[in-house]
Amino acid sequence: MQSLNLGVAAHCLPQPIRMAIRAAVEIEAKALQFDVRNELRPDDLSDSGRRQLLHELEVSGLKISALQFPTRRSLYDLDQLDARVAALKRAMDFAYQLHVPVVTARVGAIPADAESAESKRLVEVLNDLARHGNQIGSTLAITPTRDSAADLKSLFGRITDGLIGLNFDAAVFAMNGRDAVAAFRELHEHVLHVVARDGVRDIDGSGQETTLGRGDVDWPELIVLLSEADYRRWITVDRTHSDDPLQETRQALTYLRRVAFGE
Repeated sequence: MQSLNLGVAAHCLPQPIRMAIRAAVEIEAKALQFDVRNELRPDDLSDSGRRQLLHELEVSGLKISALQFPTRRSLYDLDQLDARVAALKRAMDFAYQLHVPVVTARVGAIPADAESAESKRLVEVLNDLARHGNQIGSTLAITPTRDSAADLKSLFGRITDGLIGLNFDAAVFAMNGRDAVAAFRELHEHVLHVVARDGVRDIDGSGQETTLGRGDVDWPELIVLLSEADYRRWITVDRTHSDDPLQETRQALTYLRRVAFGE
């Protein structure tokens, strides 16, 4: 099996960024993912600051796996939509400046009716962002919410002006009662980034995040599929809710290496 490109979400590590870099090296991660709203804002770094950050990462043997842009509303909600799209474009510009090929963001649940105004607006916005990505060299990868693989595939088929990819968060599928492995089989050609999380579907129909390897995601099978699909991009360990995110992140990296290589 080919080697895994394993990164970690910086919010799981001690802050500020320099401490996160040291922690990532200690747990033998190869990359960091940064949140560009709360951790690494474009306006907070001058040109020299960006160069210094890239230098510190290079000296530490680290790369940036992706930039994450948390959206507060969907990309078809008209309230402040223009500002939201402009902010996403700035995040993509920032990614290009940091030599990061992917920006991840939630776009909202895909509207059920493909002919609805909301659905058409979503497609229009994504095509606009795809064109922007063509111009600057970084790409938006959307993170699903409760969407099915079929709905996601249909959406990708309507993006005709450039590339929009998938940020494949297996836990999202599991927490919505969907088979993450089956979803990857259907969507692998669109995957630009993988999030290593796990989750379960509760008896009341809600989802709950769990420690990696203890949820409903069949990670051993998914790792095999990643290899069969010749996936060579980043897999970023993330833990949204944890009392000890650093320890869980360390354990998740160990788990993935054990599953893949028997380490």
